Amino acid sequence: MTIGLMGFGRIGRNVFRQISRDGETRVAAIVDIADPEALAYLLKYDSIYGPFPESVSLEDGALVVGASRIPLINGAEPGDVDWAALGVETVVQATGKFRTAAWCNRHLDAGARRVILASTPEEPGDLPLLLSGVTDEVLEDGPPVVATGSNTSNAMAPLIRILDRHFGIDQMFFTTIHAYTNRARLGDVPSGGFRASRAAGENIIPVTSNTDDILSGVFPHLAGRISSKALNVPVDDGSTVDAVTRLRTSATATQVNEAVREACRTGYQGVFGFTDDPIVSSDVRGSTYSGIFDSLSTMVIGGNLLKTIVWFDTGWGYAARIVELLRRYHSGGA
Repeated sequence: MTIGLMGFGRIGRNVFRQISRDGETRVAAIVDIADPEALAYLLKYDSIYGPFPESVSLEDGALVVGASRIPLINGAEPGDVDWAALGVETVVQATGKFRTAAWCNRHLDAGARRVILASTPEEPGDLPLLLSGVTDEVLEDGPPVVATGSNTSNAMAPLIRILDRHFGIDQMFFTTIHAYTNRARLGDVPSGGFRASRAAGENIIPVTSNTDDILSGVFPHLAGRISSKALNVPVDDGSTVDAVTRLRTSATATQVNEAVREACRTGYQGVFGFTDDPIVSSDVRGSTYSGIFDSLSTMVIGGNLLKTIVWFDTGWGYAARIVELLRRYHSGGA
């Protein structure tokens, strides 16, 4: 399979690092507006995942990785690149922008057969939303454009489905305790909001979250009964979701843990994990799971008030879902 990457930030580079390990996927072009030398440097040296395992250099506007030579193309918007001329079948749009069907369709007009939007659609329902293990049926009709949601929605969707099927969910409130990202400020600098303008390495910063909206679209019967918030914390990788759920059916912590353990074993292999170990945030660095259920943190009060913790690598597991989707396309399974 031949793909094009539009956006070579954290998610784009994570996808590239993961597909570089197999011989089935070839990156025909990388599209970004940043300085090519900077892009090559940030692939070669990564503060979270370490040096790239192969040689990386920049030669005549191309990224040379091992034996592969990949054009670096300056492009600002979908439609700026002739994908047909490059032989690209699937475009991974990882810019964090252009999150509508109209924008994504410009890639199709430029010759791509499929587009993966590595983000959440700007308007709910505008694009099919794939949360692996939960909404895989959206691939059955072979849509040309698919969105893969957010990392938090991918981490939480399996747990919500498990809890709702086994015990019923009356209400849920969760807080994503999120490692800081490149949207954060290193110092106190005016930004889009007062709290967002504060130094990410020095503060716990409350921010808004739209994950509840995403999940309410996936579980419409829970619309209005799920709410969320986020806290950005001074950690470079490894995030967690702290959820409080009012169950419809009484349960013990042991019953909840066993229900999740069995579901992870039988229905969410490789997507949603389970641990009995006393892990911390750095232990999920490099995890390819969308989320890892922390059984030691499960608490129940009064039979139906439940507290759970789910861990996830801030971008690696999310990138793994994109790579899996690429492989499904290659094998004809989607």
